Amino acid sequence: MLLVKGHSGFGVELVDELTIRKSAPGTGGERLKRQIEKQISFYEHFQQDSVRTPKILRTVSMRDKFYADMEFIAAKDFVQFLSEADRRTLDDFVQTVSEFIRRNLKSCRMADVSESFLKKLAELKTKKVPARYLKLAEKLCRAPVLAPVGPCHGDLTLSNILFKTDHLYLLDFLDCFVESPLQDIVKLRQDTHFGWSLRLYQAEFNWARMQIAFGYLDKQIDAAFGRQDWYARHYFLFQFVNLMRVLPYCTGHATRILILDSLERMFSEFQFQTQKNLIA
Repeated sequence: MLLVKGHSGFGVELVDELTIRKSAPGTGGERLKRQIEKQISFYEHFQQDSVRTPKILRTVSMRDKFYADMEFIAAKDFVQFLSEADRRTLDDFVQTVSEFIRRNLKSCRMADVSESFLKKLAELKTKKVPARYLKLAEKLCRAPVLAPVGPCHGDLTLSNILFKTDHLYLLDFLDCFVESPLQDIVKLRQDTHFGWSLRLYQAEFNWARMQIAFGYLDKQIDAAFGRQDWYARHYFLFQFVNLMRVLPYCTGHATRILILDSLERMFSEFQFQTQKNLIA
């Protein structure tokens, strides 16, 4: 049973007890194909002892459809995992996912990605994203945005991670306008700080327990990379634009309000901090 409702529009079905099929019609097939190609690349070149991905068994391209069959992994989703996790288990998860990001950082180069951001913001202007948010992001792109560019998952929300004993299995890879491990930190904190995947979960859960676990994870993930200059300088921009990118795909009222509230909170916090610095 699929317990997290996504926004990709891809079909997911259980072919047999060993195989999952992911499919997309029409133009969505090209997007799914890129996603699967990234998953194959990770499987072949970046898989780690504790962080893996299901093996792609076969892909089929037709005129009006693309689908991929992959290994079925019997594992817990993030709510099932967090519902049973104690503090040590949470620490182990943070250590594993942080090590995954650090290993990817070793294959990165530092680059100015401000032009990539400006192109993305120009695209978002056509999607009815509030203008004052766009203007703030454009302002932050005036100085060089130096960030690590290299291998990343691209959509590392908790809903795209399966938890099996001591291993994490990553699903639903995504190509980004900036390929950077900082994007993976941003997507993790899209959940731990803003609670995105909880809003998409389709079964009952202990909300208070999830909030406590998310708050703890968020502090640990933030602390794990807080000393990195590129994180301290550019996390806000990456997360702010990430939330703006999510906004056009929010088909439900509740998720749209969540993202708008999160953007407004970040916008207000930035304005307050700027004013505070001017007074100081």
